[in-house]
Amino acid sequence: MNDEIYAGSELARAILASSRELRRELPPPRGCPFYGLDHDMSYPIAWLHALSSQGIFRKYEFVLELESGLGGRARWAAHHFGCRVLGVEPERERAAIAAQLGKYSKTLGEAVFCAGKLVALPFRDGVFTHAWWLWPRHREPDRCLREAFRVLRDGGYLAWVVPSDPMACARAERLACEAGFVTTEIRRLEGELEAAWVALAKKRMERMIRSSEPVFARLMARSSHHNGVGSWALLFARRSARQRGT
Repeated sequence: MNDEIYAGSELARAILASSRELRRELPPPRGCPFYGLDHDMSYPIAWLHALSSQGIFRKYEFVLELESGLGGRARWAAHHFGCRVLGVEPERERAAIAAQLGKYSKTLGEAVFCAGKLVALPFRDGVFTHAWWLWPRHREPDRCLREAFRVLRDGGYLAWVVPSDPMACARAERLACEAGFVTTEIRRLEGELEAAWVALAKKRMERMIRSSEPVFARLMARSSHHNGVGSWALLFARRSARQRGT
């Protein structure tokens, strides 16, 4: 077993073991069976509530999450909104961990995951009602946005978390427009602190895996903590019907 596969499987086991330990003293928060250890982002989980604010969000919505990571955001959304979420993750290791955790939490019916390239999504045109890009890492956002536009239905919504400084927001809006989207809102995400149980869960897992250097290094590389109020913005954009075929 190579180091990458070993580290991935060990990280999944560490998340499961840490969650089991915490359940003895603290019930899991709603929609967070792994206490946020699988959310893989540096802003508060509470901000995800904003995702259902555009349009009329019904239970039959079918969401594509770009760079879905370890799957925690998709599981949270499926539980809170009642929608189906399909997460596509470029890194096979992360996609495998997301599926493994989904099987354990019995959420694979509502949130499923696959490995795939964001610049060549393995889906036909017009499949999804929403596309979410909640922790972007890809270096070619223009190509990713064009693919998101292609797989969205007419009238579908894009939600994209971007840095909140004016230059970053202006660039994000320009790229979304060039991909064919019409921006409907740019909302600053501020005024929330990370839940205390998230920090507690991270400390428990760090303590649990310190003896395994490759796993600990991977955890530290991806588990950056919330870095301050006012650091992020959420760009909402829509695919209008008249743009079909562009």
